Amino acid sequence: MFKNILKCFALFTVYNVVADAKVSLDYTNDGVLRKDGECNINFINFGINNDIIDLKIKKENNSNGTFNLLISDLKNANAYLNNKSTGYTFNDNEIKNYVKVNQNGNAIKDIEATAAPHGRFSLLIKNLKSCEGLSIKETFKTDVLINSYLYYSNVKPNGINHAYDIVEFGPSSNNVPYDTLKWNMNTGLDSAREKCGIYIDYHEFDYTGGAHWKWYLSTDNINNKKCDNPAFYATVKDSYANYEVMEELFGDHYNGYVIKREGSGIGHMDGILVDQKYLIEIYQNGCDEQNKDQVICTISSNKKLTYKEFTQEFVKNCPSIIEDPKEEVKWSVDENGITAKYDSYSFNITNYNRGALPKNENESVSYKEFKAANSSGIARFNVCTKCGDGTYIGEKCKCVSCPENCTKCLDGKTCTECATGSELIDGSCKKIITTTTTITTTTTTITTTITKVPTTTIVEETETVDNVTEKEEPTESEIFDDEEETSDANDSDIEEEEVTDEPTEVKEEEDDDDIEEATEIENKPKPITKVVVVKKPKTIKKCLIKKN
Repeated sequence: MFKNILKCFALFTVYNVVADAKVSLDYTNDGVLRKDGECNINFINFGINNDIIDLKIKKENNSNGTFNLLISDLKNANAYLNNKSTGYTFNDNEIKNYVKVNQNGNAIKDIEATAAPHGRFSLLIKNLKSCEGLSIKETFKTDVLINSYLYYSNVKPNGINHAYDIVEFGPSSNNVPYDTLKWNMNTGLDSAREKCGIYIDYHEFDYTGGAHWKWYLSTDNINNKKCDNPAFYATVKDSYANYEVMEELFGDHYNGYVIKREGSGIGHMDGILVDQKYLIEIYQNGCDEQNKDQVICTISSNKKLTYKEFTQEFVKNCPSIIEDPKEEVKWSVDENGITAKYDSYSFNITNYNRGALPKNENESVSYKEFKAANSSGIARFNVCTKCGDGTYIGEKCKCVSCPENCTKCLDGKTCTECATGSELIDGSCKKIITTTTTITTTTTTITTTITKVPTTTIVEETETVDNVTEKEEPTESEIFDDEEETSDANDSDIEEEEVTDEPTEVKEEEDDDDIEEATEIENKPKPITKVVVVKKPKTIKKCLIKKN
């Protein structure tokens, strides 16, 4: 037992030899280099100052001459990186997947990560021969969501890395952002570190907006290369995946001065305007499903705008409302606001709680000015659009065409009136389909041919009929009668009959009349045509034999 106690004491001594050493930090382009004289390690994206100094690092020697390195109290910044309502989840068993360990440029895969309370974890690196060139980097599972805001006083405040009252920020001063952006933390943090020498600064672990770390990235952090705010924002701006709305609202005039995650479920960015003193925000009257406190366009300037300048800048800066900037428009102004009339739609602009519109063509826009900062003024106006037939008010108050065959509609799915030739069925305009029935009558031609032979006259009649309406076969006299009735047929329809040169021998005189009659028919063979209404194909063959 005494030997076991000594063994444990010796092991405890080995594990703590690194932790007892004095620690210093070097901030480089590659990260934060922690030096303790025994095991110098480079840490990336794990914080600054005490975030790195207070790490617990222990060695465990192996029998083969290698050692295992245990590092405790590392920050798990992936914990609740985004609000769960966005579909983001992160499990403790995923930590290992987002920690990259390299030694002199070679990846080390033999590692284990174990979650610890309050957003921390420990990392075990196995079978090391030395600590030389050892680097540990935390990467992030997905883009972080960032709400964008504007600091109305338009001057970067002193002491950036703390919370501010939302009423000092636009739009609306009620926590509705200009837009929700996606920021790639992996590329953004690398860029800020390499170009400006700025490193992420973690504060406390917070439970109010989901269990996550509060963190800040700004020029108030360690800023080795002394970047000013425009230079800082240029390094991180390119890591936004969807910046189109901010470009539409502010162009190049917006400069974010801090990216941070505080107590809310989503991070946010605060910024100011560069080279612009006055700002007009245009809101809308709950068009489509858009929040009525959402800004749809802005007009920035270095001076207060006159009535004429305001109308010109409105057309130029609010393309989401104006369908065709080149279309002729009739503007008018009175105490109730400003009206614009186009051929197919119109809209009214009214005051909305800050600043005021001109009341006549000779006045200018009034702004709420921040005299203490002596830098800016803000005005807010509301727009209400009225669309013509065949269109409805869509997103950002722009008139959008109704669905097909609709002359009037409530939205892109619900028609209220239909065009001619369509009928309204469950909110949709369906075309009326007309069915035309065609009846076809078929006719059959019957041709009769009579051939005379020396002793026998054969009358062969072949007809193809569809179910003849008369079922009774014609008699000999009926055939001959028909032949006489069709004697005036066209010559082109008559076939010549072949007659032999041999004389016909007659033994009985009483048959002379019949022979003469037959001879008469021989001399004038004519086709007989019958028109019969038929239904079902059927073939009938008839053979009439007459003896001499």
